[in-house]
Amino acid sequence: MKGKMKPPMHKRVIMTSVAIILGFSIVFGFMLNQLYVQSYIAMYSADLVTAVPQIIGELRRDKVLKLGERAPSDLPPPSMAQTNYLAFVCDKGGVANWMSYQARKAGMRDICSYVPHELDEPDLIHYRGKSYVVHIISEATKSDNKQFFVIREVSHQLEQLSHIKRKTWFYTALLFFTATGLIYAASYWSFSPLRKLADELNEIAESRREKLDEDYPKELGEVTDALNRMITLREEQTLRYRHAMDDLAHSLKSRLAATNALLDDASLSRENMSKRIVEQVSQMDDMVQYQLKRALVGQRGLVRDKSELAPIVDSLTGMFAKIYSDKPVTITSRLQEAPSLPLNKADLTELLGNLLENAFRFCISEVHITCRNTPDAFVLTVEDDGMGVAEKHRESIFQRGVRADQLNPGTGIGLAVCSEIVASYGGTIWVTDSKLEGAAFVMTFPK
Repeated sequence: MKGKMKPPMHKRVIMTSVAIILGFSIVFGFMLNQLYVQSYIAMYSADLVTAVPQIIGELRRDKVLKLGERAPSDLPPPSMAQTNYLAFVCDKGGVANWMSYQARKAGMRDICSYVPHELDEPDLIHYRGKSYVVHIISEATKSDNKQFFVIREVSHQLEQLSHIKRKTWFYTALLFFTATGLIYAASYWSFSPLRKLADELNEIAESRREKLDEDYPKELGEVTDALNRMITLREEQTLRYRHAMDDLAHSLKSRLAATNALLDDASLSRENMSKRIVEQVSQMDDMVQYQLKRALVGQRGLVRDKSELAPIVDSLTGMFAKIYSDKPVTITSRLQEAPSLPLNKADLTELLGNLLENAFRFCISEVHITCRNTPDAFVLTVEDDGMGVAEKHRESIFQRGVRADQLNPGTGIGLAVCSEIVASYGGTIWVTDSKLEGAAFVMTFPK
């Protein structure tokens, strides 16, 4: 089942950028409005300094500041205490112990339950549908159980502030949508090289273009260079296929002509004719295999060096004899029939190294190495007198990560590497029962 379609890259970039700008705009608008509030509070509290003496005078006149003190003769009468500020003294229980004349006139008996008692700077409160700026004057009383508050109504001013806030949010939203449009335009322009790249790749797929342009931004330069290299390799492979097919057709034409000549030659006996026709067919088969491999991987790995077996066997057996020195192993090799194999020396060393390591590990005391020369192939056999390989594991052990013996250490890669090496030379490998009652790994390499 196909997975859920993911949004295109440019849409993800736009959505992420818009989300960031939206968050920034909200925070910016909120902070700006908070600054407006603080500015208004400071502005409407500017004349508090001039009003405090009158309020303190009224407080002293009512004998709250110092209980039992007679009012001095120079204190102002109540009519002079008319001010825009309302004052009151609250105890910790939220009860008003004293209220100014204006506060009493306004009937603010329960005002103490609305004011915050922990106040470091002027703040706003809402009382009976109106808004007030509240101040605390800590030095106005000497008692720790009482607090002196001064408030002033600012409802009209807050209406003006609300209008300013609406304008602030309007311009913030305008800024957000403008920035979103600019981001979309920038994203469209920034991703235009990718759209161009997709168009050119489609043209290459439709054989209307041979390679990508080179005028791409630096960030895409490495990508387009790699794609051009891949396109070049594809063209080389296509050319290789064409040349291989041409060569194969020419070679088969010659072999078919030779076969027809043999069929028309009445001087040949039936047995000799069959043998020579089989040889031609075998050669044609080898040519087909060779040309198909060359078309697939080129010449690499197909040049068959003639590697001698004896030096490699002697070197590897000597090395493993030292590694498994606690196990006396008798090595028997019969290589006279085919002293060399058409394999690269490094491949042959890797192949025998993995097989001899397994043989030394699982044998009891004997390891035999033989190489036979048959009419069609070289047959290399490595066998031991160990426990052998169970029938159910004889195919799976050549797969990567599979081991027939889970009790011994190993990665399950060695036999897979052997299978790949043998296959790269058109050979086969399998495991069967050994004459030594252990495992016999048999490999064939076509001539």
